[in-house]
Amino acid sequence: MLNYTPKLQTSILLFDQIIEKAKADVKKLSKVEQLKLKDELDHGAHCLTTKKQLKMYLASYGEIHQAKLMRCYRNIPSKVWCESQITIVDYGCGQGIAEIVFADFLSSKWIEYNFVKDIILIDPSRICLMQSVEYLSGVYRDSDIIGIQKNDKQISEDDLMPKSNTVIHILSNIVDLDNFQGNRILSLLNEDKKHNNIIICVSPYYQEDSRGKRIDEFCSKLQGYRCVYKFQKHIDEWSEKYSCQIRIYESLYY
Repeated sequence: MLNYTPKLQTSILLFDQIIEKAKADVKKLSKVEQLKLKDELDHGAHCLTTKKQLKMYLASYGEIHQAKLMRCYRNIPSKVWCESQITIVDYGCGQGIAEIVFADFLSSKWIEYNFVKDIILIDPSRICLMQSVEYLSGVYRDSDIIGIQKNDKQISEDDLMPKSNTVIHILSNIVDLDNFQGNRILSLLNEDKKHNNIIICVSPYYQEDSRGKRIDEFCSKLQGYRCVYKFQKHIDEWSEKYSCQIRIYESLYY
């Protein structure tokens, strides 16, 4: 478990510590094994199945995810921070990167972690779920954390039982994957009129029409939502060493 007290260490980000630990562990491996692990990641698209793959993923892509997610969180509608508590649902949660970075964001705003009443983690990888629950249980100690081993096509209404009126739905680096369909998620989001839903979609911004349009194709099927933030940059359009595509939607009645 992680033991982190942000109010005593405000200059140190929790996720930075996790990345540095992963990088240190990866450096202990031979160059041959490092190259093998990097290849197994398939540019971040591979379903992770080993602890070493988890560490290589963090070492290779952790900082990029951190930067993109922080941009997302800074553009969440401000009224969310007036709520007493919220729920987070993460589709394709991986190691819980989005929630750890969210904890750092809350710390930067001097908001206690118990602002998050519950977290629903969904991922087809058992080892990813186990790692994310381990990480987050050490951070969100007063929050209910549920792990569900399913892909996006298997999610049911019974899986999404948020305990707060306001729910942040995170789809980070999943909508652009070849095996992602999203129809089941769309159906559940479109049918839900009981909650104030905030939907965050973030992925690389691909040049090609197929993958580059997947987020907009997914979001165009949302019914009863409005776009409150849109951002996209190809890698050659700014100084960062990565591309980025973000969409944030909220319930029309919220």
